[in-house]
Amino acid sequence: MNPLTEILGVGKLAGGSTSLLSLADVVDKVAEWPKGVTAVTQEPDGELLYWDAPIDDVRQARARAGAGSMLRELGIKHQIHSAYLNLNNPVLAHDWQVRVVVPPIVSQ
Repeated sequence: MNPLTEILGVGKLAGGSTSLLSLADVVDKVAEWPKGVTAVTQEPDGELLYWDAPIDDVRQARARAGAGSMLRELGIKHQIHSAYLNLNNPVLAHDWQVRVVVPPIVSQ
C-alpha cells in the first residue's frame, strides 16, 4: 500500500478503493444540485445520495450510519436524487463515512 494512503487511512472499502478526493471534491466534480437538495452523502459503493431532510437530521444520520447505509438511517422518502462520479469505476471519497456536503449558496 502507498504510504500516503496509510497515513490518510484510506484503502480498500466496500469493494472499491477510496480516493484521495474528499466528498466535497467528488460532489463538486459531479456538479448536480437538483432543486430541494439540502445535503449530499456517499454510500460505501461510491453512490452519492442527495437528501431533502433538514441538514441537522442528515448530519446526525451520517454519524449513526458510520460505514453503513444512509438509507437505513434517513429512509428512501428523503432521498431525491443519486449519482456517481464514474459509474463504471466509482470513486469513493476518503471522508465518505463522516462527511455531509451542503449545496452552495446561490446568489439572488
